[in-house]
This record gives sequence, structure tokens and C-alpha cells, in this order.
Amino acid sequence: MVKLLLDENISPRAAIDLRADGHDVVHLRERGRLGIGDPEVLELAFAEDRVLVTANVADFRKLAAARDLHAGIVLLLDGGLRRDEHLEVLRRVIVALEAGDDLVNRVLTVALDGGFSIEELPPST
Repeated sequence: MVKLLLDENISPRAAIDLRADGHDVVHLRERGRLGIGDPEVLELAFAEDRVLVTANVADFRKLAAARDLHAGIVLLLDGGLRRDEHLEVLRRVIVALEAGDDLVNRVLTVALDGGFSIEELPPST
């Protein structure tokens, strides 16, 4: 089962709706961690073995590339999605992740057209 941590730029309601669907999803707000720094967000996701979902693309791409190990990150290129759009995209992401390998040290990017791409971050040597 895929476990997700939703960053504060993702609708908190999406976590509630996805849990109602039977998925293991929590939001930073539910952890009482709104306003913490990006490195702490990534560390929390790692500590809980959760894939982080964020629209903060540039910052988390840099953090992932600089870190030796992370549980995986989903980057949403369209940071202006409405709550229902977040939910739709996240349901598709969960299906894709459950059908494939885990995202350890990988980043799944959701493009503006809804397509997915996966890359290794940090790059394997």
C-alpha cells in the first residue's frame, strides 16, 4: 500500500477523501506541522516512510537531489489546482504507484497535461 504525506500546498480535504477511499494519506496540518521548513517536511515523510506530495517543485527537487535517501516525492507542476483537481490527480498517482515499483530515491512529476514521468533523485552513481 502506498503511504502519502501531503504538503501544506495540497488541499487538506484531499487526505480526508483519500482515506475514505481506503488509502493511507495524511496532511501536514493533521500532524500539526504547518509552517515547518522544507528539509523538515522531507525528513518527516522519510521518518514515516511516506511519499511526499507537493507543488513546491523547485525546492523539493533540489532537496531530493542533495539527499542520500528519501521515500519518494510526487511533484505537481500545476500548483494552482482546486481541491477536486488535487483529489483526481492524487487518485491517478496512487493507482500508478500501486501498479509499479516503490519511489525510494525517485521523483514522480505530474505534468500540466496530467502525464507522469519518473526520475532517480539523487542520481545513482
